[in-house]
Amino acid sequence: MSAETTPIVVENVGYEYDSGLSKHHVLRDVSLKIEAGEIVILTGPSGSGKTTLITLIGALRAMQAGSIKIFGNELHKASQRALMKTRRHIGFIFQQHNLLDYLTVAQNISMSMSLGPGLSGAKARTRIEEVLDQVGLAAHIDKYPDALSGGQKQRVGIARALANGPKMILADEPTASLDRESGRNVVNLIQTLCREQGASVVMVTHDNRILDVADRILHLEDGQIQSISAAVASSTSQMLKLLNRHDPEAAHYMAAFTQALTRVALADDNMDDQERDAIKTILIQHSDLQQSEVELVMEMAMSQVRCRSLPGQGGTPAFTPEQSRKFLASLHAVAAADGDVSEQELQEIALIARELGFDVTSPGATASG
Repeated sequence: MSAETTPIVVENVGYEYDSGLSKHHVLRDVSLKIEAGEIVILTGPSGSGKTTLITLIGALRAMQAGSIKIFGNELHKASQRALMKTRRHIGFIFQQHNLLDYLTVAQNISMSMSLGPGLSGAKARTRIEEVLDQVGLAAHIDKYPDALSGGQKQRVGIARALANGPKMILADEPTASLDRESGRNVVNLIQTLCREQGASVVMVTHDNRILDVADRILHLEDGQIQSISAAVASSTSQMLKLLNRHDPEAAHYMAAFTQALTRVALADDNMDDQERDAIKTILIQHSDLQQSEVELVMEMAMSQVRCRSLPGQGGTPAFTPEQSRKFLASLHAVAAADGDVSEQELQEIALIARELGFDVTSPGATASG
């Protein structure tokens, strides 16, 4: 493989399941490229095709339509021998560690290594010791899986994936069975080791807590890649509509409460981890929301508060003149949509404009400096 070759090139890939009664299209003309050393997280609802896509990329599933080139090698209609050769350069990390209970940690890793370059004997043992040391489990090399915690088993899974020095890591829900701290440690470990080895990483996850490790986030829904902004907007809208429909008073309270807490934390232009954790704890105690939902509400509140605090910082307008004109024109358009612009609506527009640093002398006015 030349240095210029893009490790993963997916073009117009389609995949469907045929139950005999009907066909279900899981992937529809999916195209993407992932560069060497890039960490890409793949998100999407259950059944959206995430696992199907990474198993196709990993040469674990026969292709139906389109093209996938891994390290420059075409997988569509490739021979089993060629597919096996490709898999030797890929490290797989599964949701369940899939360790064999009757083998020691060293033996579990050794089985994976037998598919690689062919290290054996003392060299293989040395390599196993190296990867276990990297994941902090050198002292557990001869233990059986039953003697390890869930987090330790998952780290053995990572060591197994890295043992052959793969050019690519494919991880399917690597934190799903782990608590918050163990999950964070696992993804930090994947990030660090893959940066060191220059491997590409594709990670499927539903865990919003680990999205920050990604160089890029791709969202798969209805069999197609969507922009992450569209995905977040859709998810946020659905969650807030659900909350508002079932408990409108709680929805209003949570919106105001979250923004107030966030404004206090950001009053000094900085929110540290302790303040963030305090807000999360308070919101969880005062609502029936899950932690991931609380984090989403918090991010929305932070964005709103930052918008209010942006004008005038360093004498630089928060928005461009064109953005300001469109913003104000849109506010006036909404006010006039029912055929009557009330005094209350004009006052609200003026209030919003002052908070955002706009000149409200006309709908086409710009932000003040």
